[in-house]
Amino acid sequence: MLKKWFLSLAIAGSALLSGLAGQAEASASVLPAAAPPVVKGGELTSPTDFKSQRDALPESRKPLEAPLSLDKAARGQGLSVNVNAALNNNPNNAIQVVTGAVYADKITEEGGQRWYVFQTNAPGKLTAYLQTIPSASIDYDLHLFRYDPATSSLVEQETSSYGPQSNEQISRIAPAGIYFLAVSAYTGFDANTSYYFTVVESPSYDSAEPDDNIWHAQEKTDSFTVSGQTIDNSLDADWIKYTVTAAKSFHIKLANNAPGTTYQLQIFNQNLGSLGTVDQNKDVDASLTPGTYYLRVVSLNSYNASVPYSLTFSEYKAPASVEIVSIKSEPNVDAGKRIDYGEGNKWRIQNYMTVTGLAKDASGAPAFNAPITVYIQTKLNNKIYSGTGTTSSNGTFNVAINGIQPAIGQNLFYGYVSTHYYDIIPLLVYSGGTQLNANDNSLYHYAYSIYNPH
Repeated sequence: MLKKWFLSLAIAGSALLSGLAGQAEASASVLPAAAPPVVKGGELTSPTDFKSQRDALPESRKPLEAPLSLDKAARGQGLSVNVNAALNNNPNNAIQVVTGAVYADKITEEGGQRWYVFQTNAPGKLTAYLQTIPSASIDYDLHLFRYDPATSSLVEQETSSYGPQSNEQISRIAPAGIYFLAVSAYTGFDANTSYYFTVVESPSYDSAEPDDNIWHAQEKTDSFTVSGQTIDNSLDADWIKYTVTAAKSFHIKLANNAPGTTYQLQIFNQNLGSLGTVDQNKDVDASLTPGTYYLRVVSLNSYNASVPYSLTFSEYKAPASVEIVSIKSEPNVDAGKRIDYGEGNKWRIQNYMTVTGLAKDASGAPAFNAPITVYIQTKLNNKIYSGTGTTSSNGTFNVAINGIQPAIGQNLFYGYVSTHYYDIIPLLVYSGGTQLNANDNSLYHYAYSIYNPH
């Protein structure tokens, strides 16, 4: 659970720096007397590639809860409060905050900046999140720096700069130390409405981190599988920049077994317009045109940094073969398996049949969402019967053919107590006009039997 705070009174960030000037581990509840060093740098830069002609990035995660009011909660946590602190509009006037807390602040001037400083005592992943102002005319950006005590400089700037009405998010794998966070008004401001922000530490994280925004997205093309990734905090977002090279269909699955969690895949076009979502453990087939897409995996409630999820995009390929698993017919002729009348092992049918099978592409992988047509041709007048179906996301299919006319009985088999009369008829399987290789290509079409005991 995130602690709840309110930035009404300024918590002096200079205390943290002056404390480090005197000792390596200064308590956040003490304001040392030593003068803090002047912080150098901090020039804010915002990438503009997602600023113009972009959709507002939709947000399905739970919003940050409203912080508690005034300084009472802050003092209750042992933080010192400086009611006379200067406006935190530059790094030397940064307000001291702590990780795991939600804060609120306002920008009251065009091009304004608000600065914050915090310290971490152990290496890990940092996630900074800005819940912005919901206005199309206001665009706030988020910046993160590491403080270099050897030079008193801010270094290694990370920036999240989506367009208006889009929340900002940064993550980085960070050593223990002092960090500065800045919120800048790229366009417009609202002196009466607060933005919310928080910084979260994750001691455990997967090897793909940091990938919490589009600027650090993994790159994938066409068919791919991602495994071993986790959601390491409630705000974690795993991004993929996805390229489709030609018009293709894909089978998509987000598999998650982390107890008590609900993960979701969100699909965006290159302008961050939403194209849809895929819920965990659901099979979805989708057709995509050539181009660039963005994929984001998030949690809609809790998270689990220990149990990984997997994400698979499997490209549709036309079936090349089918494996017929069973053919069902009337109970009096259906043996539940292939039988042998002395002319090979074949399935036996009479007036109807249901074919169950698995379609595979040329590589042997299941061919999903493929049309399947099964044909037979009876001996009487060479009449042709057919049935159609579509393969599932796993390549399986069921095709029924009903109302099959009687067999002639051109062939006979002498059984122990009766003589069976039957025809041998062809069995063909097609997909999209192409005949598929099959492990069965003929059937016993049962006509009748005559009791003839030995």
